[in-house]
This record gives sequence, structure tokens and C-alpha cells, in this order.
Amino acid sequence: MFFIAVAAKANTNEGRPADVRLHGYVADAITKKPVSGVTVSATAPGIAGATEVTTDADGYFSFCQLPAQQVNLQFGKKGYQVFKKTNISVKEKTPVKILVEFTPESKDEDSDETEYPILRMLQFNR
Repeated sequence: MFFIAVAAKANTNEGRPADVRLHGYVADAITKKPVSGVTVSATAPGIAGATEVTTDADGYFSFCQLPAQQVNLQFGKKGYQVFKKTNISVKEKTPVKILVEFTPESKDEDSDETEYPILRMLQFNR
């Protein structure tokens, strides 16, 4: 299960760069804790290649140099299901905020269970 919310915000200056066009947070869908180290790839029709950023310790990511057009995002990290969000409308002077709840892979799909148990341990240590 994925949860995603998209909201346009006029003022997004929460201690982050002011020229951000698309930004957001990634959290674990089960623990609700931020997920760091998620690779977020942005592609746009007519633009060669993808722009990639990685979430920080707060699960935060941002893109500043995206064109003002429809953008597609893909979220990926070992231990989690790949998630795609398409046709996000990016406009000049109107930052878009994305909130993603990232679903861990089921234990049957991946024999290397190192990522999810670490997140579970961090939940109890905070």
C-alpha cells in the first residue's frame, strides 16, 4: 500500500533552499519513521536522462532544476518496493510538496532482510 499526497504551497521555506520546485518527505509505511538513503529519480518528457537526489536523515528530498512541465518520479531503496508517481505538474514559482509512505518488501520477496529490521530497531531506540 502506498500513500501519496501532493500539495502546492506558496511558502515552503522550512529551513530549506528557497528555489525548490519539487520537494517532499519519504516515510516507512509501517513505522511512519523517515527513510533516509532513498534514491528519487525525476524524468520529464523531452528531457534526456534522469535527475537523481537522495533523501536525507529526515527523509527529505528536493529538486531545484526541474523544468516547468509534467514530471515523473521514481523512489527506490533496497528493502522497499519501487514506487512511481507520474504526471506531477511542476510550475514556476509554485513549489510542489510530495509525501510518500514507502512500503517495505515482503519477507518472501527478499531473502536479505537487513534494511527493515534496522528501521524497526531504530524505532525502539529513539
